Amino acid sequence: MAGWVKRTIRPPLDVAVTAPAGWEEVTVEHTELVLALGGMPSGTFRPSFVVVSYDSAESLQRIALRAGQEAQQQYEDPLLIASEAVEHAGRPGRRLEFTYRIAETTVLVRRWILKLDRRCLDIVASSTVAQVPLVRGAFDAMFSSLAWEQAAA
Repeated sequence: MAGWVKRTIRPPLDVAVTAPAGWEEVTVEHTELVLALGGMPSGTFRPSFVVVSYDSAESLQRIALRAGQEAQQQYEDPLLIASEAVEHAGRPGRRLEFTYRIAETTVLVRRWILKLDRRCLDIVASSTVAQVPLVRGAFDAMFSSLAWEQAAA
């Protein structure tokens, strides 16, 4: 993909994501990777793609259920739109899609949870509803490009 940049993140799990060149890496503690759309006017919600990994012996179903419950507690006016099984690189996962509000703005979140052998990958893509046409294809492509070091999984 011309204009796209592969970014590899390191421990605790080597993960690679290919992202559009206009997306900027932002350092956030306790996350493997945060990419935010660059060039946004000040005060505008910046679409973001966040990758976190963690150890978990829980089943994928319990992890996804807890993620849905946390969304209900964390956000203002949350509305679950979808919860469906997905598979990526032969690994089972769940995709949750929900909205929440920040003042007068409605944010759409697409969250993928992948169960690896010993770890889980939690990927959260967020944008305002108005920004969806601008970023949905990028989010799908970034998720599709997601790869990890199998030995550490």
